[in-house]
Amino acid sequence: MMIGRLTAQPEMNQTVSGKHLTRITLAVNRRFKTGDGEREADFITAVFWDKLAEILASYGGKGSLISIDGELRTRKYEKNGQNQYVTEVLGQSFQLLESRAQRAMRENNVSEGLADMVLDEEELPF
Repeated sequence: MMIGRLTAQPEMNQTVSGKHLTRITLAVNRRFKTGDGEREADFITAVFWDKLAEILASYGGKGSLISIDGELRTRKYEKNGQNQYVTEVLGQSFQLLESRAQRAMRENNVSEGLADMVLDEEELPF
């Protein structure tokens, strides 16, 4: 399970056999900051099939905050005589964690004044 933001608008594709497929990249912040005080992110590829692929392509958007649940899978293929390996999450479920109104406010920078109200984990009183 992981939480992050979509790096691009999800696009649904269809396989030759007619199955729907949506591949996304999720930017997931690391828990701890670097020595410079910066928070790094990992970019995780996830694949959703069939109805989940359709729903994600319809309701997800670039920058959407979502949680995904799935299995880590590795596959290999051959290219130019070399074995290539791909590791990705096979998505089993997802949940949109912000409404369309919240996303619109964020995209229009309406929430800039609220940025001061967000506390880091170290600043929490408990």
